[in-house]
Amino acid sequence: MGSVSSAQAACTPSAVNGVTRVICSGPTNNHYWAPENTISTVQVQAGTVMDVIEAAIRVRAGSTVTIENGATITVTGGNADDAYNAIYAGGNDSTITNNGSVSTTQNSVDGLEATGSRNTLVNAGRVSTQGTSSEAIIARGQNNVLRNSGTLETSGSSARGMIAEGHNNSFVNSGTIRTTGAGGEGIRADGGGTANAAENVTISNSGTITTSGYTADGIRLIGNNGTITNDGTITASGLEARGIKVEGNGNRVDNRGTVQGLGDDGEGLYIISSTGQTNTIVNHADGRIISRDEVAVRGRHGSELIENFGTIRTQATQGTAINLGDGNDSLLIGASSTIEGHVRAGAGTDTFKLGGQTNATFDMREIGASAKYREFERFEKVDTSTWTTENDNNAAMPWAVREGTLLVTGSMGGSDMTVHRGATLGGTGTVGSIDALSGSILSPGIDGATSRAGVGDIRTLNVRGDVNIASGTTYRVDLNNRFESDRIVANGRATIQGGTVEVHAERAAYSPGRWTILTAQRGVTGQFSGVDDLIFFQPLLTKDANNVYLELRPNIFDPGTPTDPGNPQEPISPENPPDPSTPLQPEITPPITILHHENLFRAAILCRLRCSSSDAMGAMPSFVAIDSVPVRYAADLPGRNALAAAPVAEAPASRGTGWGVWGKVLGSYGRTDATPTSSAMERRTGGIVVGVDGGLGTPYRLGIAAGYLATSFDIDAAAASGNVDSFHIGAYGSAAFGDWRLRGGVAYAHHEIELARGAVAGRFQGGETDTSADSVQVFGEVGYTFRLSDRVTLEPFLGLAHVHVSSHDVVENASPFRATGEVASFDTTYSTLGARLVATMPTEAGIVTFKGMLGWRHAFGDVAPEARFTVNGFPTPFLWSVRPSTATASWWRPA
Repeated sequence: MGSVSSAQAACTPSAVNGVTRVICSGPTNNHYWAPENTISTVQVQAGTVMDVIEAAIRVRAGSTVTIENGATITVTGGNADDAYNAIYAGGNDSTITNNGSVSTTQNSVDGLEATGSRNTLVNAGRVSTQGTSSEAIIARGQNNVLRNSGTLETSGSSARGMIAEGHNNSFVNSGTIRTTGAGGEGIRADGGGTANAAENVTISNSGTITTSGYTADGIRLIGNNGTITNDGTITASGLEARGIKVEGNGNRVDNRGTVQGLGDDGEGLYIISSTGQTNTIVNHADGRIISRDEVAVRGRHGSELIENFGTIRTQATQGTAINLGDGNDSLLIGASSTIEGHVRAGAGTDTFKLGGQTNATFDMREIGASAKYREFERFEKVDTSTWTTENDNNAAMPWAVREGTLLVTGSMGGSDMTVHRGATLGGTGTVGSIDALSGSILSPGIDGATSRAGVGDIRTLNVRGDVNIASGTTYRVDLNNRFESDRIVANGRATIQGGTVEVHAERAAYSPGRWTILTAQRGVTGQFSGVDDLIFFQPLLTKDANNVYLELRPNIFDPGTPTDPGNPQEPISPENPPDPSTPLQPEITPPITILHHENLFRAAILCRLRCSSSDAMGAMPSFVAIDSVPVRYAADLPGRNALAAAPVAEAPASRGTGWGVWGKVLGSYGRTDATPTSSAMERRTGGIVVGVDGGLGTPYRLGIAAGYLATSFDIDAAAASGNVDSFHIGAYGSAAFGDWRLRGGVAYAHHEIELARGAVAGRFQGGETDTSADSVQVFGEVGYTFRLSDRVTLEPFLGLAHVHVSSHDVVENASPFRATGEVASFDTTYSTLGARLVATMPTEAGIVTFKGMLGWRHAFGDVAPEARFTVNGFPTPFLWSVRPSTATASWWRPA
């Protein structure tokens, strides 16, 4: 069952389901050693004091040991044998948790130890060791987990707070680790020997690690493909001690805390690597790596990758903050990088990088043999940020712009620039040469390069040598109405193999003319393949021996405006309309839809009054009630329409005093054909109108009605679509005077409008618009009923309706085009003159009713709803007009 060293059984075992349960309590010098092949659960209770010479607790594979808070275990004897470690687990899959106090006082006697795989050693209390090579927590094997949230203390030489020997082991420290002996280490991971590197080790520190002995490191990793993450504080204050030491290949250190080597000849972070090995160090924005009188970050022979977004500092006057040693190393700095001291790249081919996600500036004078960044041979711009170089440095520096944007504002005459796919080179300074690869962007100037919608001062990017522009390149230029544009000016040749010119025009009124967008003193070969589509201009690319030109012919003129004699373009007129692109057409579709909704609501009420009045007044049998379906008119909305209406839940109105509840489901489909100035549009409408009315025992009838109508429309040519939802409420009434009928009503409606536009033209992409409108209408009609026979009636009628619509502002979101403005309020009056015919025919299956209407409708007042807009790139407001009778847009003209 177990071994007890005296008659007093302080650790009492018992068997439960094949597992030995052991309870240790009271003061004792007894221990518990589990027999072979025994799974044990050991609990050392609070108040227990175990003072032993040999190991206090030894368990086998699969066991659990818990030392409660308030329990104390002390081992006063021992040697290197496992029998003398305070708590020992042999085999795999065991867990040791210390919430109390564990201490040892002899050499090579450890606090918590496990030998095997998948063991977990946890300290939330206190573990202390005194003696050479006495570890607070140690694991030998694979896939073990070591955690400390309490305190680990060692005072002997070569003693460690936590150490694991083997592969795939994991360390987590959120507590305190202190070592005071020479060669002591806070955390150490290796493969069980200097020639056996650990693989895939993870070390995480968010607590405090302090070492004070000679060559005593805070964290030491001897291995490959491991990771160290520090969010806490690591301080090594002994002679030649390092905060973090990494030995091996493929390892990564992420520092967001403080790592410092404050002893003589100490370093914050030391990388020991051989030729062909690579390790990565990332010092994040909150990270600090510090040394007192030596190098803060040191490399050796490998190709180290250093990324700094925080602080790397040496306290030595004019000292070296980073020394990368031999190998093909690289240093990346971000916008928040602070390096106090200089950087030596050392031997090899070394790369200096500007990167990160945040925009920043860089002083080019900091690169050079006696400057801050020394001994670099290559230079790169990476990541998504925009870096702007300042001041002059004409030394030979080959630059690769791989990602994001590099803007040159000083003179970099010795820098040959290679621009890769997706990256942007711009600026107002000077470079040595430019090789723009396919998919890259050249953007002389500044603002236009950083904001596609922005237009900055017109500037020039100078090139001392040649410019090569590959097919697929974008050449981005700003221009103004003074015929000035951004451009590249090269002292050498310009070879253009294609690419697209992207134009950003300053907001202004433009006249036809020519802009110089590229100049090469030794000649231009080739031409760009085209210009991105412009909504307001007709662009043309031309060139001569040394220049590339952009000619623009505006698309927008008042009808009849004389054409510039130097431009062959004819004036725009109804006979010579502009480009058929109608970029704002979705914004003028809602007024047409609103009028359509008003008509449907009005028609449903008048239909109800015709049905109910014939029944209530007793003028004729209900089966010959005139017109039970709303009627559509050509003047309401053009195109080919199919209208369907179905009565639902309609209670026949009783004669005299009866009340009636009614409802109608409405639906329609319409299409408007394309015209020279507008695209074809399809629309679908559905809704319901319900009401209640009563006869009041007189020849009069009064009621109220409410309705909901929804229209969705699509304009395929403009990749546009939208929805209009209308909510109606109204009051109505009718009267009968013999065969005369008088019907009318008043109604209010609120309209919610959603618009979305896809691609409009070239780089201009549409956005989404949410707006609303309100409308009021008054309507009525008078009719006289003729009975042509018992089964045929004819009702000539005259109707009037007045509709007032007021709209709110329109703002297009998430679009460089960004149309802003409003649809003007308008008042439209309709007069309708017509006649309705109803005929019935009895059959064996029942009565068949035939209905028909012939009428003429005239609209007057505001018959052309107008929308007034301003758009990015052209500040002059424009008036858009649509006539309901034709549903075609007028040409564009200044408002």
